[in-house]
Amino acid sequence: MKRFPVLDSLRGLCALTLIVHHSHIERSITELSFFRHASQFAGFFFALSGFLIYRRYVGTLSTPRHLGDFMLGRMFRVMPLHLAALLFFIAFEGLKLVMERYGLLLNFPAFSGDRAPGEILPNVLLIQAWWPGFNALSFNYPSWWVSVVFYLWLVFGVVCYAVPRMARLIFTALGALAFIGLFADSDLLTRYVLWGAACFFAGTVTYRLYARLRDVAPGRVLASVLELGVLVAIIWVMVEGEAPLTIELAVLFCLAILVFAWEAGIVSRLLQVRVFPALGRLWLSIYLTHAAVIFVIATGLTVAAKFGGYPLLVDRPGETPGSLVRYLSTGSALNDNLLMLLVVVAVVVVSMLVHRFIEVPGMRFGVGFRSRSRSRSGASA
Repeated sequence: MKRFPVLDSLRGLCALTLIVHHSHIERSITELSFFRHASQFAGFFFALSGFLIYRRYVGTLSTPRHLGDFMLGRMFRVMPLHLAALLFFIAFEGLKLVMERYGLLLNFPAFSGDRAPGEILPNVLLIQAWWPGFNALSFNYPSWWVSVVFYLWLVFGVVCYAVPRMARLIFTALGALAFIGLFADSDLLTRYVLWGAACFFAGTVTYRLYARLRDVAPGRVLASVLELGVLVAIIWVMVEGEAPLTIELAVLFCLAILVFAWEAGIVSRLLQVRVFPALGRLWLSIYLTHAAVIFVIATGLTVAAKFGGYPLLVDRPGETPGSLVRYLSTGSALNDNLLMLLVVVAVVVVSMLVHRFIEVPGMRFGVGFRSRSRSRSGASA
């Protein structure tokens, strides 16, 4: 089945912007409006997931075995990485506990706040973003996306299996209801779930539109204008728009997926240069490990600041009234941006290792597990 290397490349670039967004380095590009709103690219991940999942699986989940294989495939796609990152943060909290016994204190006590023991089980079960009583951003905070999308995949699979003839209508209705919930600021579901459902099911509708239009792709000039236009629109909304930006950007992300799925313009040609698809293959590893890498670097600099006397930390007011955000600061714009570059390179290097030794083996294990399950089922029959 045809891949979409340009869409993969865009997803990889979006993952890079999240590294910058979460780094909080005082005089660096992290403080540009575009990067301050870069968390919105999680909506692009949802929409592209809906687009690709619909394309691959609609009409194919006709038996319980097909549905089981689908969910096992989805589970092994994300769980090895998710659990590895979760175990890292739990282990680090254990290390902090040992350090505290020897009088070495970091910013917050071990296993407190968003890393309290009560948040471990919701993270293991991927329900942390679904219930208001849990902290959606606990431990490895980017994993809230996995929490939402995993159960959206389950909904998708069950609908395709149980009522295949009504699947398109149901997906459209679910997306519309989620958009209405966002607009009305509904509290029936968390905003994370509403946002994810709106973008994901909008992505399924986008694929249906693409399927109708793929044979009438625009020429190079028009495609280039459309690609540049949608990118400029996204950047403009993220720079000039007022929060929340979820609804506007969800629509623009779907439009971008539709336009770039044609792969007909000059930007698409640029995004097919080898480095960008390679980055796209790493997107999930980047997304689920960048918080841990940033945390390690920030902790190392925190220790250096405390015991070396270097003024590397600055507290600034956060977006929430009364909150503080701790920034890294070297005192120089040049050095702060070099530090930002170091963080990005470190995340990419770690992601390459994680992709090779955890993500890919996890997917291969899932394929083997499904094959063995089918073999045992056939033998018992």
